[in-house]
Amino acid sequence: MSEEDRKLQIATFKFGIISEFVTGVRLHYGEKERLMQEKLGRIYEIPFSSRRSIARSTLEKWICDYKKAGYRLEGLMPIDRSDKGKTRVLSDHLKLAIKELKKGNPSLKLPAIIKSLRHKKLIAADEIISSSSVHRYLHAENLTSLNEDAKDKRHFEAEYPNEIWQSDVMHGPYVRHEDKVKKSYLIAIIDDHSRLIIHAEFYLAETIKNFLDCLKQGVMSRGLPQKLYIDNGACYKTLHLEQVAAQLGIGISHSRPYIPQGRGKIERWFRFVRENFLASLNKSDHKEKLDLLNHHFAEWVDEYNNRVHSTTKQTPYERYRANLECARPAPKELTDYFRASEFRRVKKDRTIRLHGVLFEAPVNLIDRQVEIRFHPENPLDIEIYFDGKSQGNGVVLNANVNAKIGRNWATNNESDLKTATTEQQQTPPAIVTPTGQLFGTGADVDDKEPL
Repeated sequence: MSEEDRKLQIATFKFGIISEFVTGVRLHYGEKERLMQEKLGRIYEIPFSSRRSIARSTLEKWICDYKKAGYRLEGLMPIDRSDKGKTRVLSDHLKLAIKELKKGNPSLKLPAIIKSLRHKKLIAADEIISSSSVHRYLHAENLTSLNEDAKDKRHFEAEYPNEIWQSDVMHGPYVRHEDKVKKSYLIAIIDDHSRLIIHAEFYLAETIKNFLDCLKQGVMSRGLPQKLYIDNGACYKTLHLEQVAAQLGIGISHSRPYIPQGRGKIERWFRFVRENFLASLNKSDHKEKLDLLNHHFAEWVDEYNNRVHSTTKQTPYERYRANLECARPAPKELTDYFRASEFRRVKKDRTIRLHGVLFEAPVNLIDRQVEIRFHPENPLDIEIYFDGKSQGNGVVLNANVNAKIGRNWATNNESDLKTATTEQQQTPPAIVTPTGQLFGTGADVDDKEPL
């Protein structure tokens, strides 16, 4: 609608209200007053206005304006302000100062402009200046500019459950653990589509080991996601995590550094945890035990998953369960998928070395490149793979046993084999972990080869 059409519609409405007073009909004083009171008591739908009633002075002004205009409808049309498009609150010297500030520094924002005006003593310390007035002035003078540094941060949502899982870490409260007070860290995984908390737990460190534990429990309870959207931190960019994800068929996507908005859903949930669960904890010096904290937190998470979400208008659990046709179940022997993997070449003496420990491999793998899968927390339990097929578990080498039983185990009698096995069990091997820490007293510790 054009401005002229708007003015005509307003003028037509005004004339409809005052028509009985200006069309030449003679009214006695009593009738005129009765008609005036009737119009004042009505409820109106006034065009382009939120008001519903009309005051007596307004009606009298409309009658006067109509007559002054020679009984023409133009007299009832709104009159443009002479200062239209100009800011009435700001003085001329303030406008000039604002223009100079903005031209000198185009990226200057409203709070900084007002602060600079106070610093230059152009406005008093206790004087109030309207930010909206400054903004209107900047807009009228075309001093506002596009944000050339703005990033495209579009809101997104996965179409189905388990399509995208977001994960992050939040600093938690101090807890008691083994008679010590330690800081805890909350590792959580949220389903992007339903906002269901897949798994969340407090740990004592922000490590890849703890993250994989959280992921494993999430997969066990909710199946496999298509993609894992995680932070760009060092503990999330490890070869072990990439191997686990590849084995399970999970894609990994890292958020851009220093831009947490991409993980907005998990960040907002962390804020909800701080404002609700953590705020309800006892703030006294009596710290809660880690396992007890996680027990209470698990109950709280279950309540969250079954309460209506403000955005989806459904409970996370209901929304998650509604579209599970494409969800992939967790594979059997899930724990094996979380093993680390390294490659070694089997030597002529059919041994391989891992973390400073020698293992024996099958004879047919001599001079072959094999894959060794193991749990970092249990480096003695290894499984050897060749061409993607398991060749059995590796056996920790004991040279003394080999000296007694010879090269061909089948030619040794049963008593020799029993004796050798007993000695092997009584002589624990030495283990050198990746951190360099030494366990055991095996004779092969000093005979290490570079990996």
